[in-house]
Amino acid sequence: MSRPWSGRTRAVTAVLAWSGALVAATLVGTTAVDAIGSGIVGAGRQPLSQSEVDARLSATGPTTTTVPPSTTTPPPVTTTTLPTTSATATAEVVSSRGGTVIARCSGTGVEIVSTTPGQGYQSSTESEADHPRVRFSAGRTRVEVRLRCVDGRIQPEIRNG
Repeated sequence: MSRPWSGRTRAVTAVLAWSGALVAATLVGTTAVDAIGSGIVGAGRQPLSQSEVDARLSATGPTTTTVPPSTTTPPPVTTTTLPTTSATATAEVVSSRGGTVIARCSGTGVEIVSTTPGQGYQSSTESEADHPRVRFSAGRTRVEVRLRCVDGRIQPEIRNG
């Protein structure tokens, strides 16, 4: 006749089984992280150099992006000047509650380089002679960014409504 397992034998067996499962899970997890870090079929793409980034940015035209709604607080209004490859036109960043507009003064007025709505906002661009405007909207919230060139610099007028 065989003797049933004692309480101590069961406890030791349970601890050993749990330890084995812990070691197996750790090995699987670290293997997965290694595979993700180096890519499944080899090393990932290398980061772009500054000259490659500049070339790609200068090759792109105006873009409009739509982002799903959010409840976060938008950033304050700021204007930042960005250097460009052209000596005559300097792109400037205009930030508002509704999103960001990158524009520059050109020979015919304001040229909108790109618009990026804030989280939860959508954007639309309208041209009025040489004073374009960008409207950002999220539900009933509206933000309008009107742009003018004064002495070769972007002068934004931002209306919240």
